[in-house]
Amino acid sequence: MTITETHWMVSNHHSAHKDAVDPKRTEARNLFLIIIMAVLGLLTIFVETMLVPALPGIAQDLSAQSSDLAWVLTAYTLAGAVAIPIAGKMGEMYGRKRVLLAIMIAYMVGLTGAALSWDLLSLIVFRTVQGIGMGAITLLMGMAKDILPLRMVPVGIGLISAMIGVGAALGLVMGGLLISFLGWKDTFWVVLPVVALVVAVVHRSVPDVQIKRPTKMDVAGSVLLGLGILSLLLPLSQGDVWGWGSALTLGLFACAIIFFAGFVFREKRFDDPILRLELLRNRNISVAYITMFFIGVVMFMLFQTLPFFLGIPADSGGFGITSQVIIGLFMLPNAIAQLISSPLGGKWGLKVGHGEILILGMAITMAGLVSLSLFRTSQIGVLITLAMFGFGIGLAQVGNTNLVSVACTKENFGSTTAVNSMILTIGMSAGPVLASLIVAGSVDPSAGYAYCWVIAAALALVAAVFVLLNRSSLVSDSVGHRSHDERSPGGE
Repeated sequence: MTITETHWMVSNHHSAHKDAVDPKRTEARNLFLIIIMAVLGLLTIFVETMLVPALPGIAQDLSAQSSDLAWVLTAYTLAGAVAIPIAGKMGEMYGRKRVLLAIMIAYMVGLTGAALSWDLLSLIVFRTVQGIGMGAITLLMGMAKDILPLRMVPVGIGLISAMIGVGAALGLVMGGLLISFLGWKDTFWVVLPVVALVVAVVHRSVPDVQIKRPTKMDVAGSVLLGLGILSLLLPLSQGDVWGWGSALTLGLFACAIIFFAGFVFREKRFDDPILRLELLRNRNISVAYITMFFIGVVMFMLFQTLPFFLGIPADSGGFGITSQVIIGLFMLPNAIAQLISSPLGGKWGLKVGHGEILILGMAITMAGLVSLSLFRTSQIGVLITLAMFGFGIGLAQVGNTNLVSVACTKENFGSTTAVNSMILTIGMSAGPVLASLIVAGSVDPSAGYAYCWVIAAALALVAAVFVLLNRSSLVSDSVGHRSHDERSPGGE
């Protein structure tokens, strides 16, 4: 048995013991807890893309320039990228449930403010406040590890982590439907009571069994990390507007390097850092971090390009679809497939290892993207290949997240997985940039999108091969899981 497996087993002893002495903690209740936490995670991501179909209407209602509308989406992503690692660390220190409730209160304030926004600037400000809610995903995964019996942890973490992709896809689908019947401001009023209800259920139903570690917060490290993230993501999101060779773009990239270097220097010297850099020597964690970037890039290379491809006139190789509702419905097979594959990936990972699930997921993702480029002239072909893509990306995300989960204890789980989620966000920001550059260089629009998907497939292949080459160094967690469940009275 490896040291990592021993840490995993010891850190989960409390959860297993609780199952043994509390007969009410049945499998049905555990499934309910997983679902309600996953729904809350979905809602925080759902709102990120919900406004995409409404951007033309927002420009008209608020008399905004089209070039400024990108900030409605960018502000949310930037705030979320900064909030994720800080929320993860604060959850370890003060309690994940307490920090989650504080974040969700801020999130609901952001929803209310956006519904009452009076100009573009006020909307951007409240969207920034909403972005703080993205920190909920990491906290929810930590809570799942705290309260679930060991054999159900990969399933719970897998389903919650999949809400990033599922929420983004459903936001496009449901956002288009809501906006077609209601005004864009009313969509916030629809979401707000749903969020409030789910938060109340989570507060009442999810027990707080976490052992807190009240220590001094690394404020300087948090500032350096936040500035580094902002300096990196701002030019990635605005490079098309500012110019990739402009002084502002290049200057911000240079600042990002400086801030990240300062962050590393600070973390090496702080007693309780946001990220323990020595954890990067753990192969599970380093492999997961690298592949998570690829997952984010590949996922949003598709999400960025698909709506534009569907809108290409039929005589130019597309379908001429301009309805945002119909475009959103094309994303539905992807979302459904992720919902199916994520819990399955968690269960399969217990038997064959999470590294194998990650490899399988990236391979299916690659096959889906190649198939999409080949069968893009058929609407049925597009729908089927999008389902294939969603199934693969769901497996990849759960395999990746559980690689990190099995390699760390409950005490450092929050900050370690938060960095993983932050890296995913960076990849999600880089994906559209790469996709735009590829498509812009093509004369034939349809062929340009196909070429973009083939490049994305190649990146998925690179990630799969990278994990495959490191497979022998990854923890064989399936043995650890089975041995604990067999020994523990709580393992049913």
